Amino acid sequence: MKETQREQPRDNASIDGRTARRERGRQAVISAVIDLTLKGHPPPSAERVAKHAGVSVASVFRYFDTLDELRTVATQHYFTSYSHIMGIDRIGEDALDDRVARLAAARSTQYEQTEPMARIARQHATTSALQDTLSLARSTQTDQIRTHFDAELRSLGKAERDDIVATIATLTSFEAWDLYRFHHNRTPQQIRRAWERAITNLLA
Repeated sequence: MKETQREQPRDNASIDGRTARRERGRQAVISAVIDLTLKGHPPPSAERVAKHAGVSVASVFRYFDTLDELRTVATQHYFTSYSHIMGIDRIGEDALDDRVARLAAARSTQYEQTEPMARIARQHATTSALQDTLSLARSTQTDQIRTHFDAELRSLGKAERDDIVATIATLTSFEAWDLYRFHHNRTPQQIRRAWERAITNLLA
């Protein structure tokens, strides 16, 4: 009986060690997807991910059933890690011109930093989890617009208020940014300037 009691802690330690190693490997695979995507290899293959993470391809599929599942988890992890850049500085404060400029700057900074992962998220939004992530991000941005421009919106009727909020949200969405950058060949500075003019005209 005493011998059995001495062995039990070693068994638990072994299990804990395997769990920790598995979690380290899983996190390395998630980080590899993010790193490769940001370096211009979207979407990375299982072989490329495995090599970058220092694990076998078989291990990749032990941690995740499919590449779609891996991309979903990596995208969610990335946007959770970057949630601090998705806000607006001093939201709702100062004069209209200042608030418009801060919104344009915030969205521009956000999209410049998250562009590769944002594009992957939209191209591979085949799972409900990833669709929910995108939906939450869009809802958060819409709520920010309502708060940021409450001084101008509060006196309007609901229909007009909702129209303006929806227009600003669409104008400053990642999809619009993507069109500006790669279809119309506009620089980030030019996009911010266009946003500022359009938003000011909507609210003035």
